[in-house]
Amino acid sequence: MGTIRFREVVKTYPGKQPVIALDRVNLDIGEGEFVALLGPSGCGKSTLLNLIAGFEEMTSGALSFNGGTVDSPGPERAVVFQEAALLPWLTVEQNIAFGPSVQKRPRAEYEPKIRELLRLVGLERFASALPSQLSGGMRQRVGIARALVMDPKALLMDEPFGALDAQTRMSMQQLLLDVWQTLGTTVLFVTHDIDEAILLADRICIMSARPGRITREITVDLPRPRSVDQLTDPAFIRHKAAIMAEMREAQKEHA
Repeated sequence: MGTIRFREVVKTYPGKQPVIALDRVNLDIGEGEFVALLGPSGCGKSTLLNLIAGFEEMTSGALSFNGGTVDSPGPERAVVFQEAALLPWLTVEQNIAFGPSVQKRPRAEYEPKIRELLRLVGLERFASALPSQLSGGMRQRVGIARALVMDPKALLMDEPFGALDAQTRMSMQQLLLDVWQTLGTTVLFVTHDIDEAILLADRICIMSARPGRITREITVDLPRPRSVDQLTDPAFIRHKAAIMAEMREAQKEHA
């Protein structure tokens, strides 16, 4: 299972003038669901993801993963950041194997998984390459494979394609669609790109400017499997227009 629950979650950063990053956030994410957090920069999207990742502690409220309290990071909740942050002295294969090797798992136990993931992310021919020999998109593919090798119940992705050029970004979006449609892992995906959210997600949670609140939840009923070719479909464009209207309405209510 990979279920996530936020109940009245508040996150305040202390200081002379305390900053309320999140204000009474409620959110349920079901097993195998792909949920996108969409909102302006500084609205608390990454903070929300960091809480469920176990990197930060909430100020008040309740937060659970698979019914259990989250108080630290764990391999069942894998995180993919905007930068892949690979170890430069390790090959692609060694970077993917880093997590299970640190856990001292037997090589024979995870080696077949590495081969499967190299195939899934299209890097079989680059298993022995160093990160410096890879493009930005290829490094991010390694980052995704490195997260998935731990067999996580949930994949937490913080604008993982934000630093890529438009063409590479579309390629990575398609890769993620294909991987998710193959594995069915629960995904919480942070983005500020409306097209990306519609293309990838089952459900989009729109967040207000700080203090961050979820102001709208929109179900994306475009059929699956999806592909980047749908970006110009009339149905996709109708979804985009509706979401833009919802975001404008949310901004008015929050102003």
